[in-house]
This record gives sequence, C-alpha cells and structure tokens, in this order.
Amino acid sequence: MAVTNGYCTLAELRAQISITEAGDTTDDSVLEQRIEAISRAIDYLTGRRFYTTDADESRYYSPPHPRLFLCPDDILSITTLKTDEDGDLDYDNTWSSSTDYFLEPYNAAVETPPRPFTRIRTMVSGNYGFPTIPKGTEITGKFGYSTAANQPPQIKAATLLAAQKAFMRRGAPFGIAGGPNARLQLAAFIQQDLDVMMFIEPFKRTGSSVI
Repeated sequence: MAVTNGYCTLAELRAQISITEAGDTTDDSVLEQRIEAISRAIDYLTGRRFYTTDADESRYYSPPHPRLFLCPDDILSITTLKTDEDGDLDYDNTWSSSTDYFLEPYNAAVETPPRPFTRIRTMVSGNYGFPTIPKGTEITGKFGYSTAANQPPQIKAATLLAAQKAFMRRGAPFGIAGGPNARLQLAAFIQQDLDVMMFIEPFKRTGSSVI
C-alpha cells in the first residue's frame, strides 16, 4: 500500500527497526500500515493534523465575537474570507487581507520552524465584522499545523517510535487489532507510552473544527 499523509517514510521506519537489506521487503506492507495508522492516531490525540491538502478547502464557522475570531482550526494561508450577514448562506461580503483583517500570531509564518495562524482580527479601519450567526463565516485556504516539508521533528520522532513499537507487538496475543476501532486502540496504545507522549504533548489541542 502507499502511505497517505504519513509522518515518516517507509525507508525511515525500516532504518529505525534495522531492516537494512534492500531486497528484504517482506514486512513493507505491514510497516506502511503502521505508519499511516500511527499518523492518524497522532492526529486524533493532538486534535490537529501535520499536513495540508493540495487543493484549497472551504470551512465554515460561527465566530462568537465580531472583532476577534479564535479559530478552532490551524490556518496556513487564506485564499478567501467571506461572511454572510443575513443568514441566507450567500456569503456576499468578501474581505480583503490588506484592509479588512490580519492573521495572528503576526510572525508565525516566518518563524523557524513556521507555525500556523490561529486567530483572525479585524482591522480598525476595515469594512466588516464577523457576523455572530450560525455558519456566518466561510474561509477557503490551506489548513493544518504544517506542510509535510515543515513538519515538526517531534512528530516524526513520535511516529517512528510508536510505529516501531506497534510493529514489534504484531505477534503478541494482546497486540493491536485492526478494524473500525483500530484508531482508538492505537491512541490508547500511544497514551500509555511516556516516550511517545513526550514528543506530541506540546502539540495537543482541544476542540473541534468544521461546523
């Protein structure tokens, strides 16, 4: 299988568990499954994801304050920000990033490593405020804590360590099973591991995303 949005590569995990023979591909499919499963479990535990999509996504919100929006999702960039004043979901007001709003923390994108934006504040001289009605704000852009290229090294380290341990438990009588509960099982497995949790704890975030 091909790994989708994994937080480490197959080659990195093979090296982690000392599979050095290039022709030894016996366990590759199992390793790839572990990488993807652990990556999604980390998403679940942290309440965020450490990749973004190729195409823009549109998400909808109900900001409780007209001037400052504490976004429950990590924002990497905004293509359009639109609001709906009358509840008809037409989103007639298109905001300008140069005159209507700015993103905070101000310097998040230029830090090393970069961080996502988590707040949107209206400009004093701006034309709009956030309507405090259900689904009154539409944001289209790139979401996620980071791109794959800027992924925090702690997340890669946590993925490698947890995937290695999950792989080693594959033959245990009470090892990790598959099926619809696999993500919850893996999340519980990770939470019991203080070494893995040490890496991901600083990135944990509570709250939901799309309304």
